[in-house]
Amino acid sequence: MEKCNFARFAAVALGAILIVSGAFAQTQPPTHEAAEGGSPGWFLKGSFPDPGGNTAVAPDGHVTLLPRTGGAAQPVAATAPTLPRIPACSRSPVCGNRLTPGRQALQRVQWEQTLNYTFTYPYVLPPGTGGVPSVALDSKGNLWVFQRKAAGSPQLYKFDAEYKIILQIGDEVIGHQEKAHGIAIDAEDNVWIADADGAAVMKLSPQGELLMTIGVRGHRGDWDDAKGQRLLLQPRMSAF
Repeated sequence: MEKCNFARFAAVALGAILIVSGAFAQTQPPTHEAAEGGSPGWFLKGSFPDPGGNTAVAPDGHVTLLPRTGGAAQPVAATAPTLPRIPACSRSPVCGNRLTPGRQALQRVQWEQTLNYTFTYPYVLPPGTGGVPSVALDSKGNLWVFQRKAAGSPQLYKFDAEYKIILQIGDEVIGHQEKAHGIAIDAEDNVWIADADGAAVMKLSPQGELLMTIGVRGHRGDWDDAKGQRLLLQPRMSAF
């Protein structure tokens, strides 16, 4: 009798598990969708760690995405400052903790490129590796480009309205930007750049002269006027 009851209980439990599993499977979000009604199709694709400049520009301006694994390491400045350790990320799906996947395991939307057009880049950066996190236009139609590159290479460029480089700014003016991030232009056409890992924001004139540095390069921290402490943590962007 006990065996019979146990068998019935096991059958009921198994049935409940199958029902719950089926309902859970039905509620999973879609991972792809075909083109419909003029909208392109899309699919989910694995993400990757912060690019850090994993693109290469050929002499003819052709841009290539470099592999995310392996490859030679980028050279770094011999005098690069040692930054204090930042507390580990937590309570976020991008933190890579025990309960959630790391950033490289997250999924991002990739659109099917079936829109009958191709991308063109009339602004040709100098050959070499380095991603471009941000650009900005000044009042004269000049395009400023902020690029992540190895130490010793220019990282800030100014293009005229005819797509030609008219100014290159490197370490001799702004130092090596550890993690070039945001760029903005104010009403006087001054250029503001933010170095996230270098913990500093810099203001340059339209001619590329360094006018001001906010924060202390290589020293992350809080801004506290009462203590005379004017540090930034990870500045990303300026706005006017």
